[in-house]
Amino acid sequence: MPVVPVATGIVEDAKGRLLVSLRPEGKPWPGFWEFPGGKVDPGETPPQALLRELWEEVGIEVINPSPYRILDYTYPERTVRLHFYRIRHWRGEAYGREGQQVRWLYPWEIPALECLPANLQMTAAILAEALPQPPLCLVADPSRLPLADFTTAWKSAMQNGVRWVVLRCKTPPDAATAAVLRSLCSESQAVGCQVWLNHPDPLPDWPCHGRHLTQGQLDAGLQPEGAFGVSCHDAEGVQRAAQRGARYVWLSPLFTTQTHPQAPALGTETFAEIAVNCGLPIIALGGLSPERVKEAMDAGASGIAVLSGILEAADPVAATHDYLRFWRP
Repeated sequence: MPVVPVATGIVEDAKGRLLVSLRPEGKPWPGFWEFPGGKVDPGETPPQALLRELWEEVGIEVINPSPYRILDYTYPERTVRLHFYRIRHWRGEAYGREGQQVRWLYPWEIPALECLPANLQMTAAILAEALPQPPLCLVADPSRLPLADFTTAWKSAMQNGVRWVVLRCKTPPDAATAAVLRSLCSESQAVGCQVWLNHPDPLPDWPCHGRHLTQGQLDAGLQPEGAFGVSCHDAEGVQRAAQRGARYVWLSPLFTTQTHPQAPALGTETFAEIAVNCGLPIIALGGLSPERVKEAMDAGASGIAVLSGILEAADPVAATHDYLRFWRP
């Protein structure tokens, strides 16, 4: 099967919105949304095709596009080699020159549309750029340890490179514990650590970056006003999270866990099948020792989340370093 080269532009405005267009009737895959672009003609380079296609399709004159990713994607009728470019500077006002609809959408709004699959992979990659780096998330559950030990583990992880914490409170804490948790949230944000709250309503006024929902909360119709992520356990849950505007999802359990040995593990093959075209960054959770971080990332994870591996480790500092070796050898 021949490989058809395609040049595609990910056009981003000053608000962080991306330009998408609806494929019109008469073209393959009509009615699907995509980033604008088209085939590289004989004798053209991908950058030349990009400038031509975006002028012909959406009426903009592209300035200084940046190469982003190259992706081969096989459709039933052909394989395309997509040359994606990031575009932040152009002249003109984008509109559908071929009569097609165009929209400016935030990246987390795009997965709710019927999109070409390869474009969803780029949407997930762009959303992953907003995740803390390295994308190692500490699941901080104060019910698992005495408060003093919990505080030590959280601070140790943060001071040694963790930049993402999801504070999980299954029930509202007492006043004394709440004061400690609020202080930990504040201290973490002060050093550039993102804190997301997984807490029953009513939500406390602790400093945070966003909210983390359970799949049950999502299914019950909870819709936070700001940024949120979701814990999911199957492809249907991931799809619902994508349609509702989540910024990321956790998918678990990837491997069998000691705390829930009866829960069937997804395994890397199923995990990869769910991750590839969902349009969101997928964070692996469940049974992740430091030695298995690479397996998770090779299966398509954008990051990993860890609870007992750091929180309940005999030495949280050493445990944090062990996990971070994947990103910081």
